[in-house]
Amino acid sequence: MNNGTSNGSIPDDQWYEIDRNCSREELIAVSKVYAREVIDRFDLSVDVSTLEWSISMRAKRRAGAVKYSGSVPKEVILTWEYFENCGWERVAETIRHELIHIHLLNEKGDSSHGPDFKRLASKLDTEVNCARFAEPKWWVSCSSCSNRYARYRRSKLVTRPSEFQCGQCGGCLEVVENQDDPDTDESS
Repeated sequence: MNNGTSNGSIPDDQWYEIDRNCSREELIAVSKVYAREVIDRFDLSVDVSTLEWSISMRAKRRAGAVKYSGSVPKEVILTWEYFENCGWERVAETIRHELIHIHLLNEKGDSSHGPDFKRLASKLDTEVNCARFAEPKWWVSCSSCSNRYARYRRSKLVTRPSEFQCGQCGGCLEVVENQDDPDTDESS
């Protein structure tokens, strides 16, 4: 069994660094080469050549993802806005994160963020969750405890908040359009 034991260190992100003005194809090409080096250095059970790689132009809440067909990893998806806002170093971290998911699915049938994931995330110097990188269009706030939920797309929670309650305290929810949203037209 391949246990993901490190036989090296994290590849130097700066050696692979790619300019934010690159094309999506260039980002994918650099990402694949970087992924191969991470796999080699940490002896991960991942074969880059069997995976499709793509860029999401819509994602707002995730830096990357792995698509599966049943329990077989099929595609690594990276988020363009995350790259634009956070740069290559953070995308490299996301690649390491997604490789851990694939490795653990291949080795243990577990693609969760459980204890094995956290252990490898520490070794591969990556976070379990990514920080917010895009401004939400709406904030859903609790009137009782001030808990806030970011929302990026119009949903039932955004259009009918009275049908829901705060997950933390059970209070009433209200929706406020985000004034920091760059897509908000202030001239109307």
